[in-house]
Order: sequence, then structure tokens, then C-alpha cells
Amino acid sequence: MTAKPDFMMQTYIRCTHDALWDALRDPEAISAYHFLSPKITLADGVYTYETPDGRTMMLARTLVEDPKSRLEHTFEPHWAPDIPPSRSVFVLTPEANHMKLVIEHYDLHFPVVPGEGVADGWERWAAGLKTFLETGEALRFNEKGTL
Repeated sequence: MTAKPDFMMQTYIRCTHDALWDALRDPEAISAYHFLSPKITLADGVYTYETPDGRTMMLARTLVEDPKSRLEHTFEPHWAPDIPPSRSVFVLTPEANHMKLVIEHYDLHFPVVPGEGVADGWERWAAGLKTFLETGEALRFNEKGTL
């Protein structure tokens, strides 16, 4: 029996399987659509997300990489160092001429409130990813508008 995620959402993106897989793994691509982090680096399986002023925002360590099917990372927020790491999962499913992407977040240590916090963050992240893959435009959906 699999544990139920603390947060889950899905979206549909008009793109190829390869394009979605690459956009989820390539630090340069992630930097183009991430709503808050304009610079992301990858070293030894660890993604480092930086704030616009160069501080470490969070780390994401690769836990599972099932090619073109599933990605699992830690979610280590540095903006709130007292919050223990959690786990995020991306599940990719091809459907006709588009892709279904399911986002799951496990082991959260605070309640999920629709339109706030983690829920709002994932919605903004997914909007940026979808826009990037469907139009090629790097657009950041942050609280103050696009960067």
C-alpha cells in the first residue's frame, strides 16, 4: 500500500515525452521556468536553487529516476531551515499528442492550504513549465508578476 501524498495536482502539457522529461531534469531549462529561482545548478545528483540575490533557496536531491516515467527528489527548503526535508514526485504519462504530469508532495510538516504556500508554489511552477514547453517562452509566475 502506497502512502497518500500530502499534496497532489496534475496538468496536461502539449509537448513530447522527451521534452517534458528533459525540462524536468535540465537545470538550465528549470532556471527558465521556475517561478522564484532564476539559477539552478546540478552537481552529484543535487539541484541547488538560488534566489535572485544568489542565496540558496532550496536543495533537491535525486532519489529515484525511472527514465521518462518517474522522478523523485528531496525538497529541502533553505528559506525555512527549521522545516525538515520532504519529498516531491513527478509522474509522466503520455496521452495522444500531449503529456499528463502528476505532481505529488509527501512528508510535509505543515497543512496544505489551497492558494497558499506549497499549493500556490506548485501551481505557479506548473504554469511556468507548461508555458515554457508549449510556447518556448521563459515566463516566471511569481507573486509580483513575471520577473
